[in-house]
Amino acid sequence: MTSNDNSIRNEIAPLKLSLQTLYNQYSIIPLSFSDLYTYEVIILLVYGIIVIFSFFTNFIAIIIFFFGRSSRSELTPFFLNLSVFNIIMTVYCIPFTITSIIFQRWLYARALCVVLDGFKTFSVSGVLLTLITIAIDRYCVVKYPLAIKVYSPKKRNLLAILVIWILSIALALLWSPARSLPTHEQRLWVSSRTIFDTYLNSIENVTTFENSNLYLKQIHFELVNTVQCLPNKTKRPVEVRRTILNFLQTYFIPLFILTFVYSRIAVILWRRKNDFNFELNNSGSKNLFTSENIQFKKKLKQGIKTLVAVVVLHAILWLPMNVFQLCLNLICYQETTYQAFCTHPTLIKFLYIAAHFLTVSNTAINPIIYGFTNNRFRIDIRQLTRRLIHCQARNPVYFEARFAKNKPPVPANCLNKSNRQLNATAITNQNTAKTKRLNAKGPLSLTDKNKFHRNNYSSSVIAKDQLVTKVRHTT
Repeated sequence: MTSNDNSIRNEIAPLKLSLQTLYNQYSIIPLSFSDLYTYEVIILLVYGIIVIFSFFTNFIAIIIFFFGRSSRSELTPFFLNLSVFNIIMTVYCIPFTITSIIFQRWLYARALCVVLDGFKTFSVSGVLLTLITIAIDRYCVVKYPLAIKVYSPKKRNLLAILVIWILSIALALLWSPARSLPTHEQRLWVSSRTIFDTYLNSIENVTTFENSNLYLKQIHFELVNTVQCLPNKTKRPVEVRRTILNFLQTYFIPLFILTFVYSRIAVILWRRKNDFNFELNNSGSKNLFTSENIQFKKKLKQGIKTLVAVVVLHAILWLPMNVFQLCLNLICYQETTYQAFCTHPTLIKFLYIAAHFLTVSNTAINPIIYGFTNNRFRIDIRQLTRRLIHCQARNPVYFEARFAKNKPPVPANCLNKSNRQLNATAITNQNTAKTKRLNAKGPLSLTDKNKFHRNNYSSSVIAKDQLVTKVRHTT
Protein backbone atom coordinates (compact mmCIF):
# COMPACT_ATOMS: atom_id res chain seq x y z
CA MET A 1 0.00 0.00 0.00
CA THR A 2 2.85 2.27 0.82
CA SER A 3 4.61 1.57 -2.47
CA ASN A 4 1.43 2.45 -4.39
CA ASP A 5 1.05 5.74 -2.52
CA ASN A 6 4.65 6.60 -3.21
CA SER A 7 4.23 5.85 -6.93
CA ILE A 8 1.10 8.01 -7.14
CA ARG A 9 2.87 10.85 -5.37
CA ASN A 10 5.84 10.51 -7.70
CA GLU A 11 3.49 10.78 -10.71
CA ILE A 12 1.51 13.73 -9.33
CA ALA A 13 4.50 15.76 -8.13
CA PRO A 14 5.69 16.82 -11.63
CA LEU A 15 2.07 17.49 -12.65
CA LYS A 16 1.51 19.68 -9.62
CA LEU A 17 4.76 21.53 -10.20
CA SER A 18 4.02 22.13 -13.88
CA LEU A 19 0.44 23.35 -13.20
CA GLN A 20 1.55 25.77 -10.51
CA THR A 21 4.35 27.04 -12.70
CA LEU A 22 2.01 27.61 -15.65
CA TYR A 23 -0.54 29.30 -13.39
CA ASN A 24 2.10 31.73 -12.16
CA GLN A 25 3.22 32.55 -15.72
CA TYR A 26 0.00 32.56 -17.74
CA SER A 27 -3.56 33.75 -17.26
CA ILE A 28 -6.43 31.28 -17.28
CA ILE A 29 -9.01 31.73 -20.04
CA PRO A 30 -12.30 29.99 -20.89
CA LEU A 31 -12.63 28.46 -24.34
CA SER A 32 -16.43 28.02 -24.44
CA PHE A 33 -19.60 28.98 -22.59
CA SER A 34 -19.36 25.81 -20.49
CA ASP A 35 -16.08 27.11 -19.00
CA LEU A 36 -17.64 30.35 -17.78
CA TYR A 37 -18.69 31.08 -14.24
CA THR A 38 -22.35 31.70 -13.50
CA TYR A 39 -21.85 35.42 -12.89
CA GLU A 40 -20.07 35.74 -16.25
CA VAL A 41 -23.02 34.18 -18.05
CA ILE A 42 -25.35 36.59 -16.22
CA ILE A 43 -23.17 39.53 -17.26
CA LEU A 44 -23.35 38.46 -20.90
CA LEU A 45 -27.14 38.11 -20.69
CA VAL A 46 -27.52 41.55 -19.10
CA TYR A 47 -25.31 43.10 -21.75
CA GLY A 48 -27.30 41.33 -24.46
CA ILE A 49 -30.52 42.81 -23.09
CA ILE A 50 -29.07 46.32 -22.87
CA VAL A 51 -27.65 46.08 -26.41
CA ILE A 52 -31.02 44.98 -27.85
CA PHE A 53 -32.88 47.62 -25.84
CA SER A 54 -30.46 50.36 -26.89
CA PHE A 55 -30.64 49.36 -30.55
CA PHE A 56 -34.44 49.34 -30.66
CA THR A 57 -34.88 52.61 -28.75
CA ASN A 58 -32.47 54.43 -31.04
CA PHE A 59 -33.92 52.75 -34.14
CA ILE A 60 -37.46 53.80 -33.15
CA ALA A 61 -36.17 57.32 -32.51
CA ILE A 62 -34.67 57.43 -36.01
CA ILE A 63 -37.94 56.22 -37.58
CA ILE A 64 -40.04 58.74 -35.65
CA PHE A 65 -37.73 61.69 -36.30
CA PHE A 66 -37.55 60.79 -39.99
CA PHE A 67 -41.23 60.06 -40.71
CA GLY A 68 -43.03 61.79 -37.83
CA ARG A 69 -44.83 65.11 -38.26
CA SER A 70 -45.76 66.33 -34.80
CA SER A 71 -42.26 65.99 -33.32
CA ARG A 72 -40.47 67.81 -36.13
CA SER A 73 -38.51 70.85 -35.04
CA GLU A 74 -35.20 72.57 -35.70
CA LEU A 75 -33.44 70.07 -33.40
CA THR A 76 -34.80 66.98 -35.16
CA PRO A 77 -31.72 66.53 -37.44
CA PHE A 78 -29.43 66.70 -34.39
CA PHE A 79 -31.46 64.13 -32.46
CA LEU A 80 -31.43 61.93 -35.55
CA ASN A 81 -27.66 62.29 -35.78
CA LEU A 82 -27.31 61.52 -32.06
CA SER A 83 -29.31 58.29 -32.47
CA VAL A 84 -27.14 57.24 -35.42
CA PHE A 85 -23.96 57.61 -33.36
CA ASN A 86 -25.58 55.72 -30.48
CA ILE A 87 -26.42 52.83 -32.82
CA ILE A 88 -22.83 52.75 -34.10
CA MET A 89 -21.58 52.50 -30.53
CA THR A 90 -24.23 49.91 -29.62
CA VAL A 91 -23.72 47.61 -32.59
CA TYR A 92 -19.97 47.70 -32.91
CA CYS A 93 -18.23 48.85 -29.74
CA ILE A 94 -20.25 47.25 -26.94
CA PRO A 95 -20.48 43.55 -27.99
CA PHE A 96 -16.81 43.29 -28.97
CA THR A 97 -15.59 44.91 -25.78
CA ILE A 98 -17.60 42.82 -23.31
CA THR A 99 -16.85 39.49 -25.02
CA SER A 100 -13.14 40.31 -25.03
CA ILE A 101 -13.29 40.99 -21.29
CA ILE A 102 -15.25 37.85 -20.40
CA PHE A 103 -13.39 35.41 -22.68
CA GLN A 104 -10.06 37.26 -22.23
CA ARG A 105 -9.16 37.01 -25.89
CA TRP A 106 -10.16 38.43 -29.28
CA LEU A 107 -12.83 36.24 -30.87
CA TYR A 108 -13.24 38.08 -34.17
CA ALA A 109 -11.27 38.96 -37.29
CA ARG A 110 -7.91 40.63 -36.83
CA ALA A 111 -8.93 43.58 -39.03
CA LEU A 112 -11.77 44.45 -36.65
CA CYS A 113 -9.30 44.80 -33.80
CA VAL A 114 -7.40 47.46 -35.74
CA VAL A 115 -10.46 49.64 -36.36
CA LEU A 116 -12.10 49.04 -32.96
CA ASP A 117 -10.59 52.06 -31.23
CA GLY A 118 -11.25 54.15 -34.31
CA PHE A 119 -14.97 53.39 -34.14
CA LYS A 120 -15.02 54.11 -30.43
CA THR A 121 -13.37 57.49 -30.90
CA PHE A 122 -15.62 58.25 -33.88
CA SER A 123 -18.88 57.45 -32.08
CA VAL A 124 -17.95 59.14 -28.79
CA SER A 125 -16.69 62.25 -30.58
CA GLY A 126 -19.85 62.34 -32.70
CA VAL A 127 -22.09 62.25 -29.63
CA LEU A 128 -20.12 64.97 -27.82
CA LEU A 129 -19.89 67.24 -30.88
CA THR A 130 -23.62 66.85 -31.49
CA LEU A 131 -24.40 67.87 -27.90
CA ILE A 132 -22.06 70.88 -28.19
CA THR A 133 -23.65 71.91 -31.50
CA ILE A 134 -27.14 71.69 -30.01
CA ALA A 135 -26.04 73.84 -27.07
CA ILE A 136 -24.51 76.49 -29.36
CA ASP A 137 -27.62 76.46 -31.59
CA ARG A 138 -29.92 77.01 -28.59
CA TYR A 139 -27.67 79.80 -27.35
CA CYS A 140 -27.92 81.57 -30.72
CA VAL A 141 -31.70 81.18 -30.72
CA VAL A 142 -31.97 82.68 -27.25
CA LYS A 143 -29.32 85.39 -27.64
CA TYR A 144 -30.08 86.44 -31.24
CA PRO A 145 -33.70 85.41 -31.95
CA LEU A 146 -34.12 87.76 -34.95
CA ALA A 147 -30.69 87.41 -36.55
CA ILE A 148 -30.86 83.59 -36.49
CA LYS A 149 -34.00 83.66 -38.66
CA VAL A 150 -32.04 85.14 -41.56
CA TYR A 151 -30.31 81.80 -42.12
CA SER A 152 -32.29 78.83 -43.36
CA PRO A 153 -32.67 76.15 -40.62
CA LYS A 154 -32.22 73.31 -43.12
CA LYS A 155 -28.96 74.69 -44.52
CA ARG A 156 -27.72 75.57 -41.04
CA ASN A 157 -28.43 72.10 -39.66
CA LEU A 158 -27.00 70.36 -42.73
CA LEU A 159 -23.77 72.35 -42.47
CA ALA A 160 -23.50 71.65 -38.74
CA ILE A 161 -24.02 67.89 -39.19
CA LEU A 162 -21.46 67.83 -42.00
CA VAL A 163 -18.90 69.54 -39.75
CA ILE A 164 -19.68 67.06 -36.94
CA TRP A 165 -18.97 64.06 -39.16
CA ILE A 166 -15.79 65.56 -40.59
CA LEU A 167 -14.41 66.39 -37.14
CA SER A 168 -15.36 62.94 -35.79
CA ILE A 169 -13.53 61.21 -38.64
CA ALA A 170 -10.53 63.52 -38.19
CA LEU A 171 -10.31 62.75 -34.45
CA ALA A 172 -10.57 59.02 -35.13
CA LEU A 173 -7.70 59.25 -37.62
CA LEU A 174 -5.70 61.43 -35.24
CA TRP A 175 -5.82 58.74 -32.55
CA SER A 176 -4.98 55.93 -34.99
CA PRO A 177 -1.33 55.58 -33.81
CA ALA A 178 -2.63 54.60 -30.35
CA ARG A 179 -5.07 52.02 -31.72
CA SER A 180 -5.21 48.43 -30.52
CA LEU A 181 -3.26 45.79 -32.42
CA PRO A 182 -3.79 42.01 -32.57
CA THR A 183 -1.00 40.09 -30.84
CA HIS A 184 -0.46 36.37 -30.30
CA GLU A 185 -0.11 35.23 -26.69
CA GLN A 186 -0.26 31.91 -24.90
CA ARG A 187 -2.82 31.40 -22.15
CA LEU A 188 -3.59 28.54 -19.77
CA TRP A 189 -6.79 26.54 -20.17
CA VAL A 190 -8.14 24.21 -17.47
CA SER A 191 -11.05 21.84 -17.87
CA SER A 192 -12.87 23.15 -14.79
CA ARG A 193 -12.07 26.48 -13.21
CA THR A 194 -14.27 25.67 -10.22
CA ILE A 195 -12.26 22.55 -9.38
CA PHE A 196 -9.06 24.47 -10.03
CA ASP A 197 -10.09 27.18 -7.54
CA THR A 198 -10.86 24.47 -5.00
CA TYR A 199 -7.45 22.97 -5.66
CA LEU A 200 -5.73 26.31 -5.05
CA ASN A 201 -7.62 26.77 -1.78
CA SER A 202 -6.67 23.27 -0.65
CA ILE A 203 -3.01 24.01 -1.22
CA GLU A 204 -3.18 27.13 0.90
CA ASN A 205 -5.08 25.37 3.68
CA VAL A 206 -3.05 22.92 5.77
CA THR A 207 -6.04 20.79 6.81
CA THR A 208 -7.11 20.06 3.22
CA PHE A 209 -3.64 19.75 1.73
CA GLU A 210 -3.93 15.97 1.41
CA ASN A 211 -7.06 16.33 -0.73
CA SER A 212 -5.29 18.52 -3.26
CA ASN A 213 -4.03 15.44 -5.13
CA LEU A 214 -7.61 14.26 -5.65
CA TYR A 215 -8.58 17.60 -7.17
CA LEU A 216 -5.48 17.65 -9.32
CA LYS A 217 -6.38 14.29 -10.90
CA GLN A 218 -9.69 15.76 -12.14
CA ILE A 219 -8.10 18.75 -13.88
CA HIS A 220 -6.95 18.73 -17.49
CA PHE A 221 -4.92 21.71 -18.65
CA GLU A 222 -2.97 22.88 -21.64
CA LEU A 223 -1.43 25.98 -23.15
CA VAL A 224 -3.42 27.50 -26.02
CA ASN A 225 -2.46 30.17 -28.55
CA THR A 226 -4.80 33.15 -28.45
CA VAL A 227 -5.18 36.50 -30.21
CA GLN A 228 -5.26 39.49 -27.88
CA CYS A 229 -6.50 42.91 -28.96
CA LEU A 230 -4.24 45.12 -26.84
CA PRO A 231 -3.61 48.87 -27.08
CA ASN A 232 -0.39 50.01 -28.63
CA LYS A 233 1.30 51.15 -25.42
CA THR A 234 4.68 52.81 -25.43
CA LYS A 235 6.80 54.10 -22.59
CA ARG A 236 5.12 55.27 -19.42
CA PRO A 237 5.50 59.09 -19.93
CA VAL A 238 3.97 58.88 -23.42
CA GLU A 239 1.16 56.63 -22.23
CA VAL A 240 0.37 58.92 -19.31
CA ARG A 241 0.18 61.92 -21.65
CA ARG A 242 -2.17 59.98 -23.94
CA THR A 243 -4.41 59.06 -21.03
CA ILE A 244 -4.63 62.63 -19.77
CA LEU A 245 -5.27 63.96 -23.29
CA ASN A 246 -8.01 61.38 -23.85
CA PHE A 247 -9.65 62.36 -20.56
CA LEU A 248 -9.56 66.04 -21.52
CA GLN A 249 -10.89 65.41 -25.02
CA THR A 250 -13.70 62.98 -24.24
CA TYR A 251 -14.90 64.32 -20.90
CA PHE A 252 -13.51 67.48 -19.29
CA ILE A 253 -13.39 69.94 -22.22
CA PRO A 254 -16.82 68.99 -23.71
CA LEU A 255 -18.43 69.07 -20.26
CA PHE A 256 -16.86 72.47 -19.53
CA ILE A 257 -18.16 73.90 -22.84
CA LEU A 258 -21.66 72.51 -22.29
CA THR A 259 -21.79 73.81 -18.72
CA PHE A 260 -20.65 77.27 -19.78
CA VAL A 261 -23.11 77.54 -22.71
CA TYR A 262 -26.15 76.36 -20.76
CA SER A 263 -25.23 78.64 -17.87
CA ARG A 264 -25.23 81.59 -20.26
CA ILE A 265 -28.62 80.49 -21.61
CA ALA A 266 -30.03 80.31 -18.08
CA VAL A 267 -28.74 83.80 -17.28
CA ILE A 268 -30.27 85.27 -20.46
CA LEU A 269 -33.64 83.66 -19.83
CA TRP A 270 -33.64 84.83 -16.22
CA ARG A 271 -32.93 88.44 -17.24
CA ARG A 272 -35.61 88.40 -19.90
CA LYS A 273 -38.11 87.01 -17.45
CA ASN A 274 -37.46 89.86 -15.03
CA ASP A 275 -37.62 92.45 -17.83
CA PHE A 276 -40.88 90.99 -19.11
CA ASN A 277 -42.47 91.07 -15.67
CA PHE A 278 -41.34 94.69 -15.17
CA GLU A 279 -42.80 95.85 -18.49
CA LEU A 280 -46.03 93.96 -17.90
CA ASN A 281 -46.54 95.48 -14.45
CA ASN A 282 -45.79 99.05 -15.59
CA SER A 283 -47.71 99.03 -18.87
CA GLY A 284 -51.03 98.00 -17.34
CA SER A 285 -52.25 96.44 -20.62
CA LYS A 286 -51.08 93.23 -22.18
CA ASN A 287 -49.51 93.15 -25.59
CA LEU A 288 -51.20 91.32 -28.43
CA PHE A 289 -48.29 88.90 -28.66
CA THR A 290 -47.97 88.28 -24.93
CA SER A 291 -49.60 84.85 -25.00
CA GLU A 292 -47.54 83.78 -28.03
CA ASN A 293 -44.33 84.90 -26.35
CA ILE A 294 -45.23 83.02 -23.19
CA GLN A 295 -45.93 79.82 -25.13
CA PHE A 296 -42.70 80.18 -27.11
CA LYS A 297 -40.68 80.68 -23.94
CA LYS A 298 -42.32 77.70 -22.29
CA LYS A 299 -41.45 75.45 -25.25
CA LEU A 300 -37.92 76.84 -25.31
CA LYS A 301 -37.43 76.25 -21.60
CA GLN A 302 -38.84 72.74 -21.85
CA GLY A 303 -36.45 71.90 -24.69
CA ILE A 304 -33.48 73.33 -22.82
CA LYS A 305 -34.39 71.36 -19.70
CA THR A 306 -34.44 68.17 -21.80
CA LEU A 307 -31.03 68.96 -23.26
CA VAL A 308 -29.58 69.78 -19.85
CA ALA A 309 -30.89 66.44 -18.57
CA VAL A 310 -29.08 64.67 -21.44
CA VAL A 311 -25.83 66.49 -20.62
CA VAL A 312 -26.05 65.84 -16.87
CA LEU A 313 -26.78 62.16 -17.46
CA HIS A 314 -23.82 61.92 -19.84
CA ALA A 315 -21.54 63.54 -17.26
CA ILE A 316 -22.66 61.19 -14.47
CA LEU A 317 -22.56 57.94 -16.44
CA TRP A 318 -19.24 58.62 -18.18
CA LEU A 319 -17.40 59.80 -15.07
CA PRO A 320 -16.61 56.33 -13.56
CA MET A 321 -15.10 55.01 -16.81
CA ASN A 322 -12.91 58.07 -17.34
CA VAL A 323 -11.71 58.09 -13.72
CA PHE A 324 -11.04 54.34 -13.83
CA GLN A 325 -8.97 54.53 -17.01
CA LEU A 326 -7.10 57.57 -15.74
CA CYS A 327 -6.22 55.94 -12.41
CA LEU A 328 -5.39 52.58 -13.98
CA ASN A 329 -2.90 54.08 -16.41
CA LEU A 330 -1.37 56.37 -13.80
CA ILE A 331 -0.83 53.97 -10.88
CA CYS A 332 -0.65 50.45 -12.34
CA TYR A 333 3.01 50.48 -13.29
CA GLN A 334 6.04 48.88 -11.77
CA GLU A 335 7.74 50.46 -8.76
CA THR A 336 4.53 51.98 -7.47
CA THR A 337 2.90 51.61 -4.05
CA TYR A 338 -0.39 50.36 -5.53
CA GLN A 339 0.79 46.99 -6.80
CA ALA A 340 -1.47 45.18 -4.32
CA PHE A 341 -4.47 46.71 -6.09
CA CYS A 342 -3.13 46.23 -9.59
CA THR A 343 -2.29 42.54 -9.07
CA HIS A 344 -5.97 41.57 -8.53
CA PRO A 345 -7.28 40.94 -12.06
CA THR A 346 -10.72 39.88 -10.84
CA LEU A 347 -11.22 43.12 -8.91
CA ILE A 348 -10.04 45.22 -11.85
CA LYS A 349 -12.33 43.28 -14.18
CA PHE A 350 -15.36 43.87 -11.95
CA LEU A 351 -14.61 47.58 -11.66
CA TYR A 352 -14.18 47.89 -15.41
CA ILE A 353 -17.42 46.01 -16.14
CA ALA A 354 -19.34 48.20 -13.68
CA ALA A 355 -17.97 51.43 -15.18
CA HIS A 356 -18.47 50.14 -18.72
CA PHE A 357 -22.08 49.16 -18.00
CA LEU A 358 -22.88 52.70 -16.84
CA THR A 359 -21.34 54.04 -20.03
CA VAL A 360 -23.32 51.59 -22.17
CA SER A 361 -26.61 52.41 -20.47
CA ASN A 362 -26.23 56.03 -21.57
CA THR A 363 -26.80 55.03 -25.20
CA ALA A 364 -30.10 53.39 -24.25
CA ILE A 365 -31.34 56.16 -21.95
CA ASN A 366 -30.60 59.08 -24.31
CA PRO A 367 -33.49 58.42 -26.77
CA ILE A 368 -35.86 57.96 -23.84
CA ILE A 369 -35.03 61.44 -22.51
CA TYR A 370 -35.14 63.46 -25.74
CA GLY A 371 -37.71 61.24 -27.48
CA PHE A 372 -40.11 59.10 -25.50
CA THR A 373 -40.64 61.69 -22.75
CA ASN A 374 -41.83 64.19 -25.35
CA ASN A 375 -45.61 64.27 -25.84
CA ARG A 376 -45.34 65.00 -29.58
CA PHE A 377 -42.96 62.10 -30.01
CA ARG A 378 -45.51 59.76 -28.44
CA ILE A 379 -48.23 61.18 -30.70
CA ASP A 380 -46.10 60.35 -33.74
CA ILE A 381 -45.59 56.81 -32.44
CA ARG A 382 -49.35 56.31 -32.11
CA GLN A 383 -50.05 57.80 -35.53
CA LEU A 384 -47.40 55.73 -37.30
CA THR A 385 -48.57 52.59 -35.49
CA ARG A 386 -52.16 53.17 -36.55
CA ARG A 387 -51.06 53.92 -40.09
CA LEU A 388 -49.02 50.74 -40.22
CA ILE A 389 -51.85 48.60 -38.83
CA HIS A 390 -54.35 50.25 -41.17
CA CYS A 391 -52.12 49.59 -44.20
CA GLN A 392 -51.64 45.97 -43.22
CA ALA A 393 -55.43 45.53 -42.99
CA ARG A 394 -55.94 46.81 -46.55
CA ASN A 395 -55.83 43.56 -48.47
CA PRO A 396 -57.20 43.24 -52.06
CA VAL A 397 -60.64 42.27 -50.76
CA TYR A 398 -60.72 45.47 -48.71
CA PHE A 399 -59.91 47.63 -51.73
CA GLU A 400 -62.56 45.92 -53.86
CA ALA A 401 -65.20 46.44 -51.19
CA ARG A 402 -64.02 50.02 -50.62
CA PHE A 403 -64.26 51.22 -54.19
CA ALA A 404 -67.15 49.01 -55.35
CA LYS A 405 -69.67 51.32 -53.65
CA ASN A 406 -68.57 54.36 -55.63
CA LYS A 407 -68.12 52.70 -59.02
CA PRO A 408 -70.71 53.76 -61.65
CA PRO A 409 -72.76 51.04 -63.29
CA VAL A 410 -70.82 49.69 -66.24
CA PRO A 411 -72.73 48.11 -69.15
CA ALA A 412 -72.20 44.46 -69.78
CA ASN A 413 -70.81 44.99 -73.27
CA CYS A 414 -68.03 47.31 -71.96
CA LEU A 415 -65.52 44.63 -71.10
CA ASN A 416 -62.34 45.69 -72.76
CA LYS A 417 -60.41 48.92 -72.69
CA SER A 418 -61.64 50.24 -76.02
CA ASN A 419 -65.30 49.82 -75.07
CA ARG A 420 -64.75 51.65 -71.78
CA GLN A 421 -63.08 54.54 -73.58
CA LEU A 422 -65.92 54.75 -76.06
CA ASN A 423 -68.50 54.71 -73.28
CA ALA A 424 -66.68 57.50 -71.38
CA THR A 425 -66.49 59.60 -74.57
CA ALA A 426 -70.20 59.11 -75.25
CA ILE A 427 -71.15 60.19 -71.74
CA THR A 428 -68.95 63.29 -72.02
CA ASN A 429 -70.55 64.25 -75.34
CA GLN A 430 -74.04 63.84 -73.89
CA ASN A 431 -73.20 66.13 -70.95
CA THR A 432 -71.71 68.74 -73.29
CA ALA A 433 -74.81 68.71 -75.50
CA LYS A 434 -77.12 69.02 -72.50
CA THR A 435 -75.16 72.02 -71.21
CA LYS A 436 -75.39 73.76 -74.60
CA ARG A 437 -79.15 73.28 -74.75
CA LEU A 438 -79.57 74.73 -71.26
CA ASN A 439 -77.37 77.73 -72.06
CA ALA A 440 -79.32 78.36 -75.27
CA LYS A 441 -82.51 78.98 -73.29
CA GLY A 442 -80.88 81.70 -71.22
CA PRO A 443 -78.26 82.30 -68.54
CA LEU A 444 -78.74 80.35 -65.34
CA SER A 445 -78.04 81.57 -61.84
CA LEU A 446 -75.41 79.95 -59.66
CA THR A 447 -78.10 78.36 -57.53
CA ASP A 448 -79.66 76.67 -60.60
CA LYS A 449 -76.32 75.53 -61.91
CA ASN A 450 -75.49 73.89 -58.62
CA LYS A 451 -78.54 71.67 -58.91
CA PHE A 452 -76.91 69.67 -61.70
CA HIS A 453 -74.59 66.83 -60.95
CA ARG A 454 -71.23 66.48 -62.62
CA ASN A 455 -71.02 63.10 -64.33
CA ASN A 456 -67.69 63.32 -66.06
CA TYR A 457 -65.90 59.98 -66.09
CA SER A 458 -62.61 59.37 -67.80
CA SER A 459 -60.96 56.15 -68.89
CA SER A 460 -58.30 56.30 -66.13
CA VAL A 461 -60.11 57.82 -63.13
CA ILE A 462 -63.64 57.11 -61.91
CA ALA A 463 -64.55 59.89 -59.53
CA LYS A 464 -67.31 60.03 -57.02
CA ASP A 465 -70.66 61.60 -57.91
CA GLN A 466 -70.72 64.96 -56.29
CA LEU A 467 -71.88 68.50 -56.85
CA VAL A 468 -69.68 70.91 -58.72
CA THR A 469 -69.72 73.33 -55.80
CA LYS A 470 -71.67 73.85 -52.64
CA VAL A 471 -74.96 75.71 -52.78
CA ARG A 472 -74.23 79.41 -52.82
CA HIS A 473 -76.63 82.34 -52.49
CA THR A 474 -76.52 85.01 -55.14
CA THR A 475 -77.45 88.64 -54.74
